[in-house]
Amino acid sequence: MKTLKPIYWNFDGLDVAFQGAIPQDLCDVLDQAKAAAQETRAKTLVEWRGECMHVAETGAKGGYAYICDTGPTGAVWFFSKNQKSTNWNIRVSVRSNALASMGLGRVRAELYRFLESIGTKVGDESISRIDYCMDFLDAEIEAVIGAPFAIDPHAFVMHSHTSRADHMDEMDVHGVSGRVTSVTCGKMPGRQVIIYDKSAEVRQKKKPEWWEHWNAVRTRQGLPPLTGNERIWRVELRAGKDHLKDRWGVTAWAQLDDKTGDVFARALDDIRYTIPSTTDSERFRWADHTVWQAARRIVADDLAEMTCGAAPGVVKDVRHEQLRQTITAQMQGLAATYSVACGTEPDADCLSAEIGETVHDFMSKEPKKFQESRKRALQRYRFIDDAAPCHGGAS
Repeated sequence: MKTLKPIYWNFDGLDVAFQGAIPQDLCDVLDQAKAAAQETRAKTLVEWRGECMHVAETGAKGGYAYICDTGPTGAVWFFSKNQKSTNWNIRVSVRSNALASMGLGRVRAELYRFLESIGTKVGDESISRIDYCMDFLDAEIEAVIGAPFAIDPHAFVMHSHTSRADHMDEMDVHGVSGRVTSVTCGKMPGRQVIIYDKSAEVRQKKKPEWWEHWNAVRTRQGLPPLTGNERIWRVELRAGKDHLKDRWGVTAWAQLDDKTGDVFARALDDIRYTIPSTTDSERFRWADHTVWQAARRIVADDLAEMTCGAAPGVVKDVRHEQLRQTITAQMQGLAATYSVACGTEPDADCLSAEIGETVHDFMSKEPKKFQESRKRALQRYRFIDDAAPCHGGAS
């Protein structure tokens, strides 16, 4: 059987926050540009130390006074007026064109070059979003599967261990004239897995540069250029701040470098696009669609160096163990204090037996009181214990 190959695969989105502060004299310039933008109701062009940017008439949520756009192959920067360098005063959202043109490594270097150029020193970083995409030519899919490709929302199968915390119980379906053009599983800032007609979006939103990105890959592969009339399907994987931080312990570049492959490989495991069976009602046994098989291969091959074999929930595991150690230390201290309160010299066997009997009596004689205390503990440590209930009884 012919193997389905992509016409494009790359990182497609990156959001990062930095500790640091822009110079006060740059704030003064941006204040003037922002006022001019408000007056003209149009972005104002500013050149600062050799760097050009468009300044918007508004700020953004999170205390960012300025929004500065460095162009279609650049990024959108968000700056606060705050001058305390240990605060998270800087945020950037990198455009997909920048990633398509330079790749993740060069984009990262460009972020720091730009910050240094405008006179800003930054401390730690916090990764708040990373996207990865794979594009497939409709004609190629049809050639492999032997039939026209169409998105079937019913064909998405979600693994039984996906939880409400991952927002995987939500699906958005869009289409035109009876044809489904996109299906999105998940919700940001958690995790999203999407299949959609990228070529339709390119035409609708007037992004002709994407034909150049696709043809650049085809040229390297020795293939003829696309005409611009083809249909191209995209599989896009998005990991937001909550998913990266809470499920994978990813906040810094080093962690992103180690675990990105694991994050996206798990996404393709947890949410699968399948071939529905007419004879088997057990959806988890349905085979992966050819497109999904190809997506798995791409992530495994392209992100091999960004894979360490990590599993999700690492933060919960670490904090769970930390809590256990803390409570254990408290119990040990209380045991010593208890021996003093009893007025006896501590004997390990006698003391442990007496404490154990005290706990046993409490649990057996006042079970309701014990369960109420346990319920409060479950609620307190909800986010490091999957067994704990959500507010309102949601599971």
